[in-house]
Amino acid sequence: MTNQERGDKLLASAVELEMELKRALERGSWNLAVRRAQEVVELALKGLINLMGVEYPRTHDVGPVLAEIIPQRLPNVPQDVVDEIQSISRTLARKRAPAFYFEQDESEETARVAADGARKVLQWSIEWQSQLKAPEPPRQRTSNHQIEQKG
Repeated sequence: MTNQERGDKLLASAVELEMELKRALERGSWNLAVRRAQEVVELALKGLINLMGVEYPRTHDVGPVLAEIIPQRLPNVPQDVVDEIQSISRTLARKRAPAFYFEQDESEETARVAADGARKVLQWSIEWQSQLKAPEPPRQRTSNHQIEQKG
């Protein structure tokens, strides 16, 4: 599997998890919503990192890795956006296990803030995904005049 294929799959999984995040919010499952928000961010960022041709670390907070490589691959991304992504990733990575294992009860406000952050990261990731994709090689055009009919 190529980096591009893996990156696309990771981003597609992040989109699926974002749908689960919406359902968790609708049900009032605040802890699960925080967990799903973290997963959305992690997979979206790992997808981007893969699309940039870099092996992502096997950790939950990959914001620092993205911040390190994004200036070379997407130089038009403002630093304040990179800083916000790092902050969202770091915060959600810390909340991940305590929320999932109910070591801490998350509030509706915390869950909605987590969801908003995850949506922002996912939206940026999808936007940047198209910029990072390698262009497809041009297809050879075949005119009808060049095709021999055998019959």
